[in-house]
Amino acid sequence: MGHVIRGVLCADVIFGDWAARANILRAASVEELSALLNAESVELIFLVGNPFKLPADVFRRVHKGAFNYHDGPLPRYAGTHATSWALLAQEVEYAISWHRIDHGVNTDELVIERQVSIAPNDTALTLNRKCDQAAIVGFRELLTGLANGELSVRPQAVVARSDFPRSRPPDAAGCMRWNRAAENLSAMMRALDFGPYHSNPLCLSKALVGDDVVVVRSLEVSARRTGCPAGTLVEIHPSHWRVATDTEDVDVSFGSADGNALDARVLARDFDLDVGDCLPVLGDDQARSITVAHEMLASQERFWRQRFERFKTLQFPFLSSREAGARYKWQSSSWFVPSGLAELSPTDRAEYLISAWLIYLARVTGQSELQLGWTPAPKSSRAGLKIIDALVASVVPMEITIDLGHGFAAVRKLVAAECAQLREYDSFARDLIARCPSLGGIELLRSRRPWPIGITVVANSCSATGVSLSSEAILSGELLTFEVCALDGRFRLHFDASRLVADQIDRITQHLQSLLFEVAADAHRPVQRIGLLPFDERVYLLEELNRTATAYPSDRCIHELFEAQVAKAPDAVAVVHEDERLSYGELNARANRLAHHLIGLGVKPDQPVAICLERGVAMVVG
Repeated sequence: MGHVIRGVLCADVIFGDWAARANILRAASVEELSALLNAESVELIFLVGNPFKLPADVFRRVHKGAFNYHDGPLPRYAGTHATSWALLAQEVEYAISWHRIDHGVNTDELVIERQVSIAPNDTALTLNRKCDQAAIVGFRELLTGLANGELSVRPQAVVARSDFPRSRPPDAAGCMRWNRAAENLSAMMRALDFGPYHSNPLCLSKALVGDDVVVVRSLEVSARRTGCPAGTLVEIHPSHWRVATDTEDVDVSFGSADGNALDARVLARDFDLDVGDCLPVLGDDQARSITVAHEMLASQERFWRQRFERFKTLQFPFLSSREAGARYKWQSSSWFVPSGLAELSPTDRAEYLISAWLIYLARVTGQSELQLGWTPAPKSSRAGLKIIDALVASVVPMEITIDLGHGFAAVRKLVAAECAQLREYDSFARDLIARCPSLGGIELLRSRRPWPIGITVVANSCSATGVSLSSEAILSGELLTFEVCALDGRFRLHFDASRLVADQIDRITQHLQSLLFEVAADAHRPVQRIGLLPFDERVYLLEELNRTATAYPSDRCIHELFEAQVAKAPDAVAVVHEDERLSYGELNARANRLAHHLIGLGVKPDQPVAICLERGVAMVVG
């Protein structure tokens, strides 16, 4: 329509690529956009799915105004995820809005509104698509009105305003409440269905099964009503369960964290369920607690999602081979009490020991950028409700970079900052991974403990004494967990004995003891120069293992001894270099060929021959 797009500010990669191909300036930040507006004369700004908070002075520099697209009728569905809330309310008529921006968000004058009908089978995905199509038509209407000076502007009726904040989750965070009407459950399912390729910003539909949670993949309202108590398993089929509700029965199918369908019969067998059994039915207080817990976690999701996008695991040395299919064999070392920490506060004591552990890991793995499992401190707001343990992650990623050129004091400062950040961001809803398609391909993230190495801090050793390792309540690492008691500054290691032997765990404890002893003497020495080995192990490694003298027939020459070995085991591997390997027979043959070549050149016995070769098989032949 004759307009020129001078620049875009976007968080979307596809839109950004389009702008680059169209040779349109892409602002990287709000500050860069402000700089553009200072330098350029701009008539209009349009905000479409805008995730950025723009300052008021941005709008003041625009000659003809700024206009925002909202995917709902204003003021009745202000806020975020309006389409999902409309589906939850089982609306039939809906609308999209274009409004002027002068002061607030979704509060200024309406200029365009276009109606959208909601079909009985609409999901968040399909309704959003309808709204986008209506928005395009409305945008043309907006541009035409601006060009002709014929925009119909009307104020919003503030008294009718309903605001849905970004952090607000639906009732019970998507957990199916079987004592509700079947149509309500269907509305919940559809409102949380954003399709397989879009991130779900709210939560997944879930069913409580025993003490666990299973993702609901689909839910269809049946024409039949058995009259059984709500939550009763009426039928079990390979593809679905039929479950009684407060009204009609519903057919429910389930999915795994990676989106694949689960066999409903196998699922019932795994949970020891049969026809006639009853699934857990949430009471109002339980549902309210789940909703509040998820609302508190919602604002933290972006932080955790960014960490998952940088997901990495440590390759820990000292592993022994594990038989295929072997079960975990959890064992614990004894508590160890380092000296010299009594004057520190419990928090400082824990951070001191964690710093030592992280330095040790960076030293023995050769990796400076560490991501480990961390057990968040229990929250009083989530105490007393067991089902929340199945809904909220019990292990989160700790992330830190250890610069081995720094001293212990500098490392400890970084660790303190990371621990403070972990306390601030707490945890995340366990279904977050499954809601982000970009994370779906990382198979390890689907487990409850994706990181081999973990850290757990307990208030006192008594709080963990009564915890059975079989419950795995204190384990934050899939292989090894470093547990710290903040009260008295003790630590111990929990390990999978099918892959780590107890003797090696004892050595690790001794290494940490040596590290802590040297740190106490000099906290500013670069940590890469701190000795890890106790005296006995150092002597063993440097002296005992290097005593290689052995008896052999000293009356025979080395080539005679070698040829005796050739005769004894000609097919055994004698030398390996990179991808090349030779048996004793092949090595002997090559050496003989070289000897005959030298004889042909006139070399006599006891005459020196210089060898100038890179390390490799040919050097051994020489």
